[in-house]
Amino acid sequence: MSDWERTGPGVTVRAALVRARAAQEEGDDATARKLLARALLDARGERLRRPFLEAGPRIRHLLDTPPLQALAAGWLISGGPAARARPGAALEPAPLVVEELSGREREVLCRLAQMMSTEEIAADLYVSVNTVKTHLKSVYRKLGVNRRGDAVRRARERGLI
Repeated sequence: MSDWERTGPGVTVRAALVRARAAQEEGDDATARKLLARALLDARGERLRRPFLEAGPRIRHLLDTPPLQALAAGWLISGGPAARARPGAALEPAPLVVEELSGREREVLCRLAQMMSTEEIAADLYVSVNTVKTHLKSVYRKLGVNRRGDAVRRARERGLI
């Protein structure tokens, strides 16, 4: 197994974007598009948007091409015709739809905001640590975040806690 295959999508996506930028600077747009397509495929499962936002305008411009637009549609770019008509609109994230949190997920989120550890939350709610982890994973997914602090911040922004 190569180093490329052992790394997570965050690393592989950024690496592909760096290589795409280098290929584009050398005038090899075909290779740049192939690398960008690979980055889009790797990022899609995790919905990694930030690497594309940080990639710079020249790479973002390549996303306006039809094959790459199709790969990014629905999770990285807005899909409407108005978005395609505006230059530079390719990386406006699609509106985040927040799924309703269950009562138990709200309870876990409130305790998360109180800086309680996973073990402390489990003891306080009389559930297993694995149950808390499952609730946290669901909360993160529903809020569109990957970290505790981001979950609390997003929940406060939306008036959930």
